[in-house]
Amino acid sequence: MEVRKTKWKSYQRKKDFCFFCETEVLNYARHVFRNHSSESEIAQILSKPIKSKERRLLLDKIRRKGNFLASTRNCYKPVRKSDLPNRTLLPCDNCLGYFSSKMLYRHRKKCTGFNKAGAQASGYTLLVKSKVDRRLAEEVFPHMRPDIISFEAKNDEVICAFGTRYLNTHRDKHFVSVVSRKMRELSKILIELRKLDKSINDMFSALKPIHFDLFVQAAKNISGHNEVKCSFKSPTFAMNIATSLKQCCDIALGFAYKRHESYLSVAAKDAEADIKTLIMLFTSNWRFEISTQANQNLNINKWNKVTAIPLASDLKLLRKYLIDIAENACKRLQCDVTPSGEAYDSIVESVYCRVILLNRKRSGELQRMFLDSYTENISKETNYEEFQRAISKKEQILLKSIKRVVIRGKRVPVLFSPDVQQHIQILLENRDRFVPKDNLYMFAKSNSKSHIVGYKILNKYAKSCGAKNPESLTSTRLRKHLATLSQLFNLKDNEIEQLATFMGHTIGVHRNSYRLPDDVYQTTKIAKVLLLMERGAANEYKGKKLDELDIDLDQDLNGLSTCRHEEESEESDMEAKIEINLQPKIPPKAEQVASGSTVVASGSTIVASEGKKLRKLIPWTPEQKKIVKEYFKNNIKNSKPPIRTECEELKSKYPEVFENKNWLKIKVFIQNEYSKKNCK
Repeated sequence: MEVRKTKWKSYQRKKDFCFFCETEVLNYARHVFRNHSSESEIAQILSKPIKSKERRLLLDKIRRKGNFLASTRNCYKPVRKSDLPNRTLLPCDNCLGYFSSKMLYRHRKKCTGFNKAGAQASGYTLLVKSKVDRRLAEEVFPHMRPDIISFEAKNDEVICAFGTRYLNTHRDKHFVSVVSRKMRELSKILIELRKLDKSINDMFSALKPIHFDLFVQAAKNISGHNEVKCSFKSPTFAMNIATSLKQCCDIALGFAYKRHESYLSVAAKDAEADIKTLIMLFTSNWRFEISTQANQNLNINKWNKVTAIPLASDLKLLRKYLIDIAENACKRLQCDVTPSGEAYDSIVESVYCRVILLNRKRSGELQRMFLDSYTENISKETNYEEFQRAISKKEQILLKSIKRVVIRGKRVPVLFSPDVQQHIQILLENRDRFVPKDNLYMFAKSNSKSHIVGYKILNKYAKSCGAKNPESLTSTRLRKHLATLSQLFNLKDNEIEQLATFMGHTIGVHRNSYRLPDDVYQTTKIAKVLLLMERGAANEYKGKKLDELDIDLDQDLNGLSTCRHEEESEESDMEAKIEINLQPKIPPKAEQVASGSTVVASGSTIVASEGKKLRKLIPWTPEQKKIVKEYFKNNIKNSKPPIRTECEELKSKYPEVFENKNWLKIKVFIQNEYSKKNCK
């Protein structure tokens, strides 16, 4: 019988790094007890019973602290080895032990006692070697996505200095996400540069004029440049990254001037020459390499893009739906003994959407409105006696009932209707029960320190209300809707200025970005001018506005076929008249003539043909011809047909003479007159 011998793999235990003497030791507990018993942490461990759980946990904490100190970039000794060899290891921000990135949140819940989001982001932040700004580390780093891109951004001094500078110049909280995005964009460039050139270590070493072509290639790779089609998947990134890179050059130049400790090996004059040359290349050559193509790509994407304006039926439906939501939530909030935050949030969201519908404000600036802005201004009463005398009674009622509040940002006014004010009053009465005191926002979320996200809330209710086009119910398209419909009211310049000020932009932006879409305007307004110019009748409308232009659409759209038909009709009229004059007089009792025409008492004829509708032919009298030829002698001389308004002016001047002639008959008569003249 054969016995198989099992081959045991030799296992060598990894050494631990001592936090106190910074040496590698094999038996960590024996080492610290013998050599560092005088330390307060070790004395606390020795005071616990041997083999107790408390003694073991305190010893593990000191061990992990030393192992973290050994290497902040590559894991020295993980607490638990992952089954997957390529799994990223990240430290816990509480005990400093290394764990798998996917399992870190489980350990963190046990280690800290509560499940807090952002475990991986905190782990990456701990690995950062460079000194960073406190506000940048506390506000921006936790919001960055936990991946290698964010880690490189946090670990590069130039990129961190860029984020600190941007954060100092933009103090509002909502710019935190903008700082995170811009830092990640620079980090993507740095990672791509390392792929193209292995000698590049950080952003400072990359900022050299010899690397300009690498910057261009890196930007093209990241933005998805297609060499065949000369297009970008992300043209905005390709255009804007040059601005961020030039700011990084300014920061690196400051490091060189200040003799920053990390860049003492580089001479200040050499760094200055390289960085200034690179800035010049970014300024002069970047537009030829990338910006021009990217800008053309953006313009092509905007061509023939249809702007969906909200439907009136959808606006009515959404408003009614929001009122019902608010009323039901108010009943729940007042009737329930222990109301939930869901009812409070429903009132906040419905009030927010109704204010957007009334004022057409930007969703971002309204969602960041502070509570003090409302409470301090809503109680103020306007006392403008002279102004109140100048307005109508209805406007005086609106002045008393609707409240006006100016908010931060672009300092735009916001109007609150009476029913919205009632719902806001209910929110203020119950605010202390659901919203923390340190939350200063008007539209605050329950049990949170932040405000609602406006565009998501508006999109949610636009879909749930049953609108036909919910994608058109956004704050931007509502603003376009207001600016477009305002053209129907024929506003004066000062009234347009007041409207633009209320919406928070200049008159130029109002006219170029928010008014009637170009496709509608050019198809309706400009087309009338082009049709008149094509006919050679532009001088006849001198001094008139576009809306006052009255053109004959039937003639212009049907073209020559219509004119030929009208000429044939006029020729038939003339032939009928000649035929009547040549025939002998027939008594009125006779109903039919040899030609098949019926004679009417007025002297006109009605030509009847088989299978066709009867057509009444009225001959022109000598008086009518004389007046028409004299009135339109310039038109006959210039071979130009009269327009409808001119023909109607002639009829109004001689109503009795041209009682049996419409404007089209007069126009065709003039056309026939100069046509005969040209034929001769």
